[in-house]
Amino acid sequence: MSSLYAPGVHTTRKYPTRPSYRKSKQNKPRMMDLYEAARQGNIDDIKSAIEEGCDINAPDENEKTPLWFAVQKGHSDACRILIAQGACVGKQGHSILELAVQEGHTEIVKLLWPHSKMGTQHRCLETAISLGFHEIADFLIGTKAFEYQHLQASDLEILKDGFSRREIAAFQQWERFIFVRRSEKLYLHHIFFDYALLLATKADRNAGLRLVNLLLEGNKPLADANCMIKIDEEIEIPLINAAEKGNLEVLAILIQRPDIRLTSCGKHNWPAFLHLLANPESLASEKGQAIARMLSKETLVDSLLVDSKATHLETVFQNVLRLGDDVLVKQVIDLIQGAAGTFILPLLIRANETNGLKWVLNNDIANASMPPPILWVLLCNFFQLNPSSEALKPFIRVAEFLVEKAIWDRMILACLNSRNFCFVKQFFYPLNEVPPREVAEETLAGHSQVSADQTLISGWAEKGFANAALWSAIRSGIWKSPAFASLLSCTDIDLDEPFPRERRLGTGAANKSSPIFPGCSTGEKRKLPFTLPAGPVVRSLPEPGTPQSYAQQDYQLQLMLLEQQNKRRLMLARQEQTITTAGNGLLAWTEGKSPLAWAAANHNVQLVETLLRSSRVNVNSRDIYKRTPLMHAIIANDRQIVEKLLEMEDIDVNLQDDDGRTAVFHAARWGRLRIIHLLTGTRKVDFSVRECSGETVQGVAKKIGKQDVIAALAA
Repeated sequence: MSSLYAPGVHTTRKYPTRPSYRKSKQNKPRMMDLYEAARQGNIDDIKSAIEEGCDINAPDENEKTPLWFAVQKGHSDACRILIAQGACVGKQGHSILELAVQEGHTEIVKLLWPHSKMGTQHRCLETAISLGFHEIADFLIGTKAFEYQHLQASDLEILKDGFSRREIAAFQQWERFIFVRRSEKLYLHHIFFDYALLLATKADRNAGLRLVNLLLEGNKPLADANCMIKIDEEIEIPLINAAEKGNLEVLAILIQRPDIRLTSCGKHNWPAFLHLLANPESLASEKGQAIARMLSKETLVDSLLVDSKATHLETVFQNVLRLGDDVLVKQVIDLIQGAAGTFILPLLIRANETNGLKWVLNNDIANASMPPPILWVLLCNFFQLNPSSEALKPFIRVAEFLVEKAIWDRMILACLNSRNFCFVKQFFYPLNEVPPREVAEETLAGHSQVSADQTLISGWAEKGFANAALWSAIRSGIWKSPAFASLLSCTDIDLDEPFPRERRLGTGAANKSSPIFPGCSTGEKRKLPFTLPAGPVVRSLPEPGTPQSYAQQDYQLQLMLLEQQNKRRLMLARQEQTITTAGNGLLAWTEGKSPLAWAAANHNVQLVETLLRSSRVNVNSRDIYKRTPLMHAIIANDRQIVEKLLEMEDIDVNLQDDDGRTAVFHAARWGRLRIIHLLTGTRKVDFSVRECSGETVQGVAKKIGKQDVIAALAA
């Protein structure tokens, strides 16, 4: 073993006349030659640089020594010369050795091994096997440094250091390595077989089953079925790995072992029972359900501490409620108890656990995170199938409590009292979130049932839930169903509102979460105190030099400054709106459009036809930029939708957007010649309109330079 020298420090004992590298600027070019010689494996240049006094252990700007470059490039002769001349291997220790292993340089591994440090060499063996460099692995095992009796004193150190996380396919290399050599005696510490078992238990689709059987066969298995190994700062256990991946075949092998500890907890401090419940594919099979029941019976309630934040329990609760197994529901409740906080409320209601409900509700529920809406939806599904269940009474009592605390809308309680479990599901979702398809379908189905309750329908529409239901139906594609027609016929719904709806005066607290969309969504022209003429403004100016002229100039200057400030405010407002909507995918996709404008912009001809059949849909609705459905259809270059819209008698083709452009301006700017012909064919286009820059549509066409468009507009 060579002596350990600090990188860059002159070793006066061996080279008494050599100047220090760090003190000699003239030596720097030769050091660069040494690094390059090591990269290229040029023995002569390496020797010349050393003879001229280069510090063989001096690191470069990236803290890499000449030996490191020689190892990386696989130059074994260069490595041999550098080590013989005093290159420090021990100082860099396992990093140099691991580099040689990772690159698959067998000869260099053999060269470095006598100089490497103990303590982390197990990583080198793991790397060699996992990457398929089995010749290197055979050499390392042949050193007998990894035999069980040689590593007894290092057990704690190895477990403390752990292993790196590998790709799931790494188990194949371990399987191949062990199976090929199983006729021989592999004198390895059990931790390596344990690691192979961990890899096999979490391989996709039970692919590691053969390796699991090999490692656990016989009275003296190679691996410990209850092993616990640190992998990238996380403790992994075979049983937990198999449950989390849903490997039911592997789980069946493990749980049948008499020595297996079914109560062991791993990730999230969960037992295998909860990890299995978090996997919906596992619970979809009878075998998975049977294993879940078996694991639940063996899990010790008193020994479990679950993360009180319940950040990961939502999936478990959702899968259990969806499965509908009363036994599993009660077992989860017994296991989790109060550790899940309010998230466990739907399960407690389902199981009619009144004592548990009192325990949860007596806590400060007003400041707690409520269960996700999907859990309440699944609970309502249960009551739809079991309308006479005694569990409905605690559900209504909980609803009364939450309504009193202003956590739930009172309409939830009204629906529960009337046993309308279809219509109530939408109210669990916030107003700025579109409910999922299954909830939208239930809302449409339950709408006819509650249509006789005018108070409920009015509140549903006034608070914005109808707007969310309309957009949910559009987004989910269920507007094709006959039930959608009843939604369009509901007089309380504004069919031209964007999503989420605009905040209106007197709508109460229900709309506090809904962002405000500027602009007119209903298509009605706003009544302003004054209107600006479409063309250029011609004023009679006072004579120059008169007091009136100075006042007029000052007035005009103030107007210009005010206009600039307004434009700046508008730009900032739009940027803020963009940021707000971009942060929530459920808001960004509508971009403040009305349903008709959204359908036109997305080439949805069928939806456009469906909406136009309703006399309550405004063909001239405006988005946040005051663009009409016709403008969006033109921008999308959808001639068929343009034709449908122009067939409407009350369509106004001369409405202007925020830039002062009408529909024909958009057609001209995009060069939509066929659409220009459709617009001019209506005989309704006003060519005297000017955009905000003062240009007419003919002037815009001339600037663009498209002769066919210019000719079409001049006709």
